[in-house]
Amino acid sequence: MHDIFDMQTADYDSIIDRTGFDPDRLESDQIDQHFAVLDQKGQVRARCSIWWRESAQVNGTRTGTIGHYAATDETFGGTLLQHACRELKHRGCELAVGPMDGNTWRRYRFVTERGAARPFFLEPDNPDEWPIHFSRQGFGTLAHYVSEINPSMAVRQPELGSLRQKFKDAGISIASLDADNPDAELDGIYDVVTESFKDAFMYTELDRESYRRMYVPLLQGVDPRLMLVAKQRGEVVGFVFAPPDMLQRGYQDKIDAIVIKTIAILPRKELSGLGRVLIVDMLANAVDMEFTTAISALMHADNRSQQISSACAGPMRRYSLFAKELCN
Repeated sequence: MHDIFDMQTADYDSIIDRTGFDPDRLESDQIDQHFAVLDQKGQVRARCSIWWRESAQVNGTRTGTIGHYAATDETFGGTLLQHACRELKHRGCELAVGPMDGNTWRRYRFVTERGAARPFFLEPDNPDEWPIHFSRQGFGTLAHYVSEINPSMAVRQPELGSLRQKFKDAGISIASLDADNPDAELDGIYDVVTESFKDAFMYTELDRESYRRMYVPLLQGVDPRLMLVAKQRGEVVGFVFAPPDMLQRGYQDKIDAIVIKTIAILPRKELSGLGRVLIVDMLANAVDMEFTTAISALMHADNRSQQISSACAGPMRRYSLFAKELCN
């Protein structure tokens, strides 16, 4: 028999969590409820949070999410997932989705096909058995994602002369993020993100100030040449952001890879092709900075960004998001 505790941020410090979870995330990620399974010695053997108040719907179905997941083995994990699903159902949810820390702005997805490459900066990671915990509790795959790698970007950049002329004629300019005045451009970047992703899978709104708190720390220390901004008559209409793979520093003497994290363009017909130009120009900057490898990170399998990436890159890693119907 295992004890399941309904825990809040205030009482989490009284429990020894050997998975290394930072309890501050319970507050910053605005959980609705948090559970931990304790063994007979009072040690945490599994934990997760659930969200139901502001979760995105899937095909009109009221959805709850399960995130912050960790378990030392399948028995404890299964007990926890059963409890989380019962609680979401009690709250009126018809579908449980996980792993997802509330919404797609935060950490979500499991690595399901690892490959040989090491984890990269901003990539979610998990023990290989955790997806099995979900599958054996009746979760099926809801969505697939992929990361791709281009190990020799210096020799694979296409010519885009006609596209460049098209955007020049339309009064569109491309330049590095203004490092001396980033706040002015961040407002425009936020507008591009919210507009271009509003129809994306499981999209939820994020207010402007929360976006700033999330992304300003990522920009600090990243060379502006790796964040290009496209403007038309002063309005930000697209951007690409590709920080260095900071994790490389832990296993080699240099960082020679970038991680293409975000590419976003306002959904206007006249801007078709602008994403390709932004990526190619950013890659040219990266080559000048002596980077050799580009990772196109965490793309939905049906997303246009994968189609752009696939022209010059190959599969690196695959991920899955799981879901379970909460039947009556």
